[in-house]
Amino acid sequence: MDGQKATPLETVLAPAYQETSFAAQGLHIRKRTFVPMHGDHLQIVHMIVDIQNPSEQPQDVAIICDVHYPGFVWPNAYKIPDQTQRSKRLEHKEHNNVIVSTTVGREDEVRVFGSPERPLTTYATDRGFSRTYRVTVPARGAVRSAYMMAISGNGERAALATYRKAAPSEEALAQATALYERVSERGYVRTPDAMINRAIEWAKINTLRVQHRFPAGFGFTNDPSQDIVVVRDVAWYALGSDYITPDFSRGMLELIAQHGVEDGGKITEFIEACADPPRRSDYDLNINDDTPLIACAVYHHYAVTRDRKTLERLWPMVKGACDWILSQMRGDLVYAHSIEANVWGISGWRNIIPQSQISGAVTEVNAECAYALRLGSQLAREMQDEASRERYAAAADSIKRGINTKLVSDRTGLYLLNIDPEGEPHHDLTGDQIFPVLFGVADEERKRKILDTLYAPEFWTPFGVRTVGKHQADYDPDHGVQLLGGVWPNLTAWVAYSSKSYSPRRLVSGMRNIWKISEVENPKAYQNVVPGLFPERLSGQNFKSRGMTMSPWVPPTYLWLAYEGLLGFEPRVDGLHINPHLPSDWKWVGVRNVRVAGSTMSCVYYRRTLFTTMPVASRSKLVVFDEDVTRYIAADAPFCVAMRDGERTAVFVGTDEPGIYRLTINPPLTRSSEEHSLELRAGDAKLIMLRNVS
Repeated sequence: MDGQKATPLETVLAPAYQETSFAAQGLHIRKRTFVPMHGDHLQIVHMIVDIQNPSEQPQDVAIICDVHYPGFVWPNAYKIPDQTQRSKRLEHKEHNNVIVSTTVGREDEVRVFGSPERPLTTYATDRGFSRTYRVTVPARGAVRSAYMMAISGNGERAALATYRKAAPSEEALAQATALYERVSERGYVRTPDAMINRAIEWAKINTLRVQHRFPAGFGFTNDPSQDIVVVRDVAWYALGSDYITPDFSRGMLELIAQHGVEDGGKITEFIEACADPPRRSDYDLNINDDTPLIACAVYHHYAVTRDRKTLERLWPMVKGACDWILSQMRGDLVYAHSIEANVWGISGWRNIIPQSQISGAVTEVNAECAYALRLGSQLAREMQDEASRERYAAAADSIKRGINTKLVSDRTGLYLLNIDPEGEPHHDLTGDQIFPVLFGVADEERKRKILDTLYAPEFWTPFGVRTVGKHQADYDPDHGVQLLGGVWPNLTAWVAYSSKSYSPRRLVSGMRNIWKISEVENPKAYQNVVPGLFPERLSGQNFKSRGMTMSPWVPPTYLWLAYEGLLGFEPRVDGLHINPHLPSDWKWVGVRNVRVAGSTMSCVYYRRTLFTTMPVASRSKLVVFDEDVTRYIAADAPFCVAMRDGERTAVFVGTDEPGIYRLTINPPLTRSSEEHSLELRAGDAKLIMLRNVS
């Protein structure tokens, strides 16, 4: 206004949008930016600007849109456009009040920018453009203006079609908001811990945000904005996605089955999903963790969804992966042959440590292979492949014995990191000790020793588990992308999950520590930290974020930790088992509308009794109801659910905050609406049992 820029006041990070408020000479301004994430309109970004004028005079406002290709490289930014992007130049043309920008030399790359408002001026260069709009805000009135950009890799006509077919910005925002609300209601988990509840909700939001539809199929990249789909990350992602977006999980697994299988059945390391045809690489490793993990992911997807047709399509990939594992066994262990370094010489998850090698008989990979063969054996039974079932089960037992006889350190009493290709054992104490625990290889005594070690100060920090103990010779809190002593939240999740039976208190502590940095009072002090996002990795010393502001794979991993850690879901091909893991001072945990075992269920664990709407196996006292009837009650408490059978109805209300809550129970659960007032302390709950009315 009058040549003066508006002053930004506050930024709000909401599920469906990001909003910044401004002040300018008495005007109140809000700018909302969002991506629809809905239907076919996935290549559009919207911006809505609302301006309120409380004064008695109309006001003229200039809105200047600066567009740069590629984005600016800001100080301390982790993501920097590569040289190919920085070298691009563009040419622009006007087309019915919109600007069409095409990459010079690549006519398929087109962006279309426009607004219902008429532009006042336009200034264009080969790096972008600046366009100014003028709006008049009436006295004591308000104005809304909208701006939109559509992109296409299929040329100008496709980009213009995408732009023209797009829903108006207001409608698109409503659709985006409704989508996130629907996802929030799926598998709606609540606990007595407010911080964990917030973390679960943001985990759902961010699981959805990174889902892509590449030309090759559905997937997500571990390094936005690239198109690299890493198979190990797909496998871990599916464990959480199966509960809230199972169709996306299926699409990812089918992408791997179609484009990620090497000759002989080995699973590749990654796929470039925008290439035509898609390219893949296995780093010339004879065995990697991707191969066993994808078999585990298919088992999990089938156990959760009971989707028989998908299992039949994916079974050849699983069988090939299991057969490949058998072919890489020497005696009773699986061996990685590489004598290279970095990604070409590390067969497990920490595969980007410069000048490092973890190959030979690797404990992590062997533990995963034993587990994959165990699950593969069960899938073989489902597919009536008895010969494979027997071979895989026998090999799983053999590898487990091999790990516990040949891969145990005579120095530490725990597991070796590996025996390298030259036969040298490596006794390093790293976070990789968790894999024999996580995959059911360690006996109870060694399991407890490993968990006690990882929860000791050498590893345990206020924000999670160090990848390497700080007393180890190779410890460095920042070198090797924090894989030699930094904090990676996914490792903390694996350790927390493995503690569920031994110490639910540690499980909860791990869940809090993973999320805690996302709610620090001064995010800027921790560098690449944004409220509401799970950072990729932290320094092991000062805990500053050293990677992406949001890890694409941690949100679904956190959901897996909630469903299968806290709630204790154990999806199996022979049925669902539920054994919740609660600290002694927790009275309850509950979930509503969760997709599992091929159906939808709700359940509450309250005072050592499990109330469910589905027959399950459990070590707890079990009460099974016929259906969820929450639609007949209304409550302002954080969690409520109602379940009914032929004789009675159970109404449960739980909270993570103290308060007086209103509960209304409506017909047909009662003859007439009943009002209840419940005074609950933080973490408290109330169970009301009703006789069904006739």
